[in-house]
Amino acid sequence: MAIYHLSIKAVSRAGGRSATAAAAYRAACLIADERTGVIHDYQRRSGVAASFIVAPDGAAWAQDRARLWNAVEAAERRKDAKVAREYQVALPHELTPEERVGLVRDFAERLCARYGVAADVAIHAPGREGDERNWHAHILTTTRAVTPDGLGAKTRVLDVATTARGEVEALRAIWEERANEHLAQAGHAVAIDRRSHLDRGIELAPTEHVGVHASQMQRRGKLGVDRVALDAETAARNADLIARRPEEVLRILTDEKAVFSRQDVARALHRYGVDEPEAFQAVLARVMAADALVTLPGGERNADERFTTTAMLAIETGMAESADRLLADRRYSVGMGSVEAALSRRPELADEQRAAVRHVTGPERIASVIGLAGAGKSTMLGTAREAWEAAGYRVHGAALAGKAAEGLEASSGIPSRTLASWQLAWTNERHPLGTGDILVIDEAGMVSSRQLAQFVQTVERSGAKLVLVGDPEQLQPIGPGAGFRVLSERTGFLELEAIRRQRTAWQRQASVALG
Repeated sequence: MAIYHLSIKAVSRAGGRSATAAAAYRAACLIADERTGVIHDYQRRSGVAASFIVAPDGAAWAQDRARLWNAVEAAERRKDAKVAREYQVALPHELTPEERVGLVRDFAERLCARYGVAADVAIHAPGREGDERNWHAHILTTTRAVTPDGLGAKTRVLDVATTARGEVEALRAIWEERANEHLAQAGHAVAIDRRSHLDRGIELAPTEHVGVHASQMQRRGKLGVDRVALDAETAARNADLIARRPEEVLRILTDEKAVFSRQDVARALHRYGVDEPEAFQAVLARVMAADALVTLPGGERNADERFTTTAMLAIETGMAESADRLLADRRYSVGMGSVEAALSRRPELADEQRAAVRHVTGPERIASVIGLAGAGKSTMLGTAREAWEAAGYRVHGAALAGKAAEGLEASSGIPSRTLASWQLAWTNERHPLGTGDILVIDEAGMVSSRQLAQFVQTVERSGAKLVLVGDPEQLQPIGPGAGFRVLSERTGFLELEAIRRQRTAWQRQASVALG
């Protein structure tokens, strides 16, 4: 299971630390500190799977690790100066080495863009005596802006009491979003969740996060007795709670994936500290016998069996019933003149794109379009937007990731924001949908059933119309379920099959093959 962990700490001289030593240790390299004359040599250190530096455009000098961190040390005069800031993130063990690098680079680039700093990244493999899933990354950033000419002003937004808390929460949300998108792109129907158990309504107590060094010490029996005892007490409470209410662990599982295996249940029990053999077998039996557990057809052997829960089935059933009502409601008519006028301004559109425009501008309150990347969905949506606006409708866009929302707006002219941004606005009673509003969700195949159901219900209650666009075969949904596939099959869809973004025939054929 993918886990959420992000911590932010300052590297300060007040604690006897230096940026040069921290960078050398994390990247397993040698850096001579020009300020103190100390040579930090960690070249024999193992376990560094990858290391690289991300810096603002034009600051090529910052790619030299020794030069960068010596410049940082030279720029600070105070004995208690904060010379660097360290972000540590747990990496999904489900990803390949290349995918982990892509995820961490993505997050580091966002840190650089947000604060104007340079980021020194080191990805560490699990220790030989630690948890084999404990892939993690250290991202060491400068506390000053990095420019083509050197270091600039201090970035203090994370140091000031009035801004630090909100900034940390924003960073936690960014890491959650980026990790989940990369998991989905890699084909994993699991997700991380930054919310606490309390916020998620889960009563199970999470076991204490044990880092790589503590994990190794615990295996060697060198971890402090008090710390192990505390975790054992937590595990015992969890085992008792799960035995009494097995739906607690099922809720955690379906927060991450709609369909799961017996092995997934076992991993969840271990994750919450239920390790003692007799207790483990007893609790596992209670969970597998829970009334809320539903065995899905298709598994011929125990190892092949797949399960879901009555709650997840209810979510998808309710969403499908809402979609039926939206399909039967035909209040969103667009005059043929408006549609044909919009189409006439786009003579380059292919016949299937024109058919898609006519499909989504139909009177029904829900419509779906399926197509591979490059099939011309964005161009089609831009044309549909013109027809909708000519008919007096208000068109809005949404996507799971910020980058996708920006892309939707840039390519179609539809003002767009993330799904989370829409939900936050509605929670604060801002930007409500109403009759006359059309909400377009792009990359709908990446949206979990649970989240998509919330949007379907909101659209139904508000009197708005919902248009779903995506490719259910290319990307697995983030989180539980395959909501887009459920809705498109339930209400019908129009499919764009030709690839138009690629310019040559072999590129188009490759896109179809990879899809």
